Amino acid sequence: MTPSRVLPLALLVALAGCGGAKHSKADIERGQKALTSALDSWKANEPADKLKALPDPVEYAEEMRRTHKLTDYSVGQPNASDPAVIRYPVTLKLQDRKGKAFDREVVFEVKLGNPVVISRDPYE
Repeated sequence: MTPSRVLPLALLVALAGCGGAKHSKADIERGQKALTSALDSWKANEPADKLKALPDPVEYAEEMRRTHKLTDYSVGQPNASDPAVIRYPVTLKLQDRKGKAFDREVVFEVKLGNPVVISRDPYE
């Protein structure tokens, strides 16, 4: 590559890394606390409405709650590059109505607000 092509490419790469507002460490921790509260509630088979009564209310409508039991989960490293939401990859250990156990990899989007809104990323 010639030097005249390297410089614009280097500037483009540098600018791409600077785009978008990132979330603070406190935001990421708040989002993860809300997500773990929601998943713990599902694991304990508590009604989803109970999350709205938390000191930091959470809205979480997971359709799989009606058909699957959550037996365990693990949360991976969050992706906080989107200014609108923080994405958390999660491995769910599920059991269907017939008792068949399986793992499912999902990504949850957490939108900070009052309440904190948690939903599955439709593209992951």
